[in-house]
Amino acid sequence: MSARSIKVKVVKETSSTVTIMLMSLNRKMPVPREDFEKRVKQGLYVVVGGENTDTE
Repeated sequence: MSARSIKVKVVKETSSTVTIMLMSLNRKMPVPREDFEKRVKQGLYVVVGGENTDTE
């Protein structure tokens, strides 16, 4: 099985959610912060653009 990643750009961050822009679909979507960080760590999301996310 081949693992693929989704290119996303962080648009807005709050204490509980992260709003991302799905680059391939040109859509914005709010994601719970826990899920977002887990998906970035697993490699499902690749963050592109000027936002710097803290992975530690």
